[in-house]
Amino acid sequence: MKISDILTQQMTQCDLPGGSKKRILENLSTFVTDSLGGDSEQADALFQSLVARERLGSTGLGEGVAIPHCRVPGFTRIHGCLIKLAEPVDFDALDDKPVDLIFALIVPEEQNEEHLATLARVVSILQSADSRQLLRNCTNDEALYTTALELEKLA
Repeated sequence: MKISDILTQQMTQCDLPGGSKKRILENLSTFVTDSLGGDSEQADALFQSLVARERLGSTGLGEGVAIPHCRVPGFTRIHGCLIKLAEPVDFDALDDKPVDLIFALIVPEEQNEEHLATLARVVSILQSADSRQLLRNCTNDEALYTTALELEKLA
């Protein structure tokens, strides 16, 4: 599955505030559910799913990147959310470096193969130092979104 199939400009945010991993996951959950027309109950359910996944092991991959992901009931397709944080935060990453780029994946419960394929696609784009730098150079939501789509074409 391509990034362009799951990411919209509406689900892209530059300079999301945070301060801690928990706060980032809370803000991310609210941002996603607001963008999809959900309510606070759905935001809380998403937050709980993301936290439960983090308990299994950090989704902080290293080099300032995290890919929080979870399966959530009630979703009919995979949604991606790309965020550049206003300030890097400790995300318990494998290399102990703070995270400033987040690509979250919200996946329907039954889409296991699509989940893994999409996760692999996101990782393949974000593992490049040049790609990460281009995303970090973005100063607004639109630039972040269009840069992500351009990087996918190059990957």
